[in-house]
Amino acid sequence: MKSSNKYLIFLLITGLSLKLILFVFPLKQFIIEILILFIGLIFTGIPHGAIDHLVAKKTAAKRKDSFTLAHFIYRYTIIMLIYGCVWWLLPGLSLCLFIFLTAFHFGATDMHYFGKENKYLSFLFGLALTAWLLLPHQTDLINWLQLIIPKTDTIFVIIYFLFKIPTIIFILLTGLLSFPERSKRLDWLLFMLLLILTNKLGLIGGFAFYFSGWHGWQAFNDIKKYINSENTIVQLWKKAIPFTLLSMIGLIIVYAITPDSVWQNFGAPALIIMISLLTLPHMQVMQNIYNKDYTKA
Repeated sequence: MKSSNKYLIFLLITGLSLKLILFVFPLKQFIIEILILFIGLIFTGIPHGAIDHLVAKKTAAKRKDSFTLAHFIYRYTIIMLIYGCVWWLLPGLSLCLFIFLTAFHFGATDMHYFGKENKYLSFLFGLALTAWLLLPHQTDLINWLQLIIPKTDTIFVIIYFLFKIPTIIFILLTGLLSFPERSKRLDWLLFMLLLILTNKLGLIGGFAFYFSGWHGWQAFNDIKKYINSENTIVQLWKKAIPFTLLSMIGLIIVYAITPDSVWQNFGAPALIIMISLLTLPHMQVMQNIYNKDYTKA
């Protein structure tokens, strides 16, 4: 059995165990989901983006461009600051952008794994996948959105319209678009079972489980291949520690200084917003892995 199959089976067993814990302790669901998110961010969620400089360095070498870590950090920070200003001025638009970025990034990673690298189909896959992860949890989703953006924002009209679409359409579209060649079909079947399982872990828990358990792990594998590293995934993870700690400190600072009145919140949405700020430059760096012009160089 391939290592990818074993890992997917491991994720399924882990997911079922988490579901059992949620079943036994229903009153603790929110705390358990937050723990899944926090642990996931520490293990793969943030670390897979904390080695973006290695990807950028490799891309620069492929393009025969110069690369300095200082310039990379400067550019990364500027992009985050600009996006942060947009969040402050236009939270609804910024949230839509975050969702589209997430869909594009998830789609590029998963479709690359299944050998179907078409940017348009990848984006459609990513939208269907993101809708599957979010829309089945209507009450929780609305509650979280109301903490981040004004209740009068146009995005709520869009969300309420999307709620009218049966969620089974999104999982079917996800499966149809990603259906691979024969050599990957067992992986695909296990992956689809994993997506169905995420639906049972709640809004935050399910999203975090997919993001950290599957997406983060696959991103590490893609980075390892792209930079031609002889390091194991664990060794790469260790290299991510410095920027992971820096990101975690940034998350804590933003959380601590965010007033309760900002974005109609009690501080919690600052975490989501900070993750979105990291996502924009991270996606730009990672997209070079899935751009055939560079991967074939």
